[in-house]
Amino acid sequence: MIALAALVALLAFAMPSSAGAGQDGPPVAVEAGSPAVAVAGALTGANARAEVGEPRLTSGSDCHPAGWAALRPVAVSGQTALRFTGATAAGVPCQGFAWAPVRVLAPAAIASRAILAGEPLDGAVRVAEAELRPGHRPLAELPAGAVATRAIAPGQPIDASAMRVGPEPGAPIAVLVRSGALTVEQPGRAIPCVRGLACARLPSGRRVEGHMAAGRLLVELP
Repeated sequence: MIALAALVALLAFAMPSSAGAGQDGPPVAVEAGSPAVAVAGALTGANARAEVGEPRLTSGSDCHPAGWAALRPVAVSGQTALRFTGATAAGVPCQGFAWAPVRVLAPAAIASRAILAGEPLDGAVRVAEAELRPGHRPLAELPAGAVATRAIAPGQPIDASAMRVGPEPGAPIAVLVRSGALTVEQPGRAIPCVRGLACARLPSGRRVEGHMAAGRLLVELP
């Protein structure tokens, strides 16, 4: 009974913040023989590839590049900062900086037909290569039970904002909170969620997130 009471008490506190999740990591500074190879080594997405345009030098115009490095991880298309090292015509070591246009592509879930809002996505998508643009990063795969939150045209990549898991926001949902061998079930209300998870607000006001299992929201606590 003491352990069960402790589990119930845990529900009165806020979930640990996940604000740092999904960040792109530390700067990249591995030298490569070309801008394309340097950018490829800085890609953060699984199975992603990059198309790299001609770099535009911002400094070091008298430096003949021999090695290139991306200054930051590359997650989406855009201008990427590069550093290059080499030597001048007189053989003096030098370095410079440049911007290169980069187009990032990766496998993504694509609507294989017209999909209506509220329609299950299972069987309505295919995997194809799509561009990853700022503010629009298609999902490589969809969680089980995903439902469209809006109408999706054929051929359109599907990102997290176009789908949800679980009931629509405001609908009642049973929440099963589990910590080790202990479980507590409480009623809740579905709220908007991201990253393929389902979220709910409990009567205490606490926000919880987890995965759908047998029609209930399963929340795992440490």
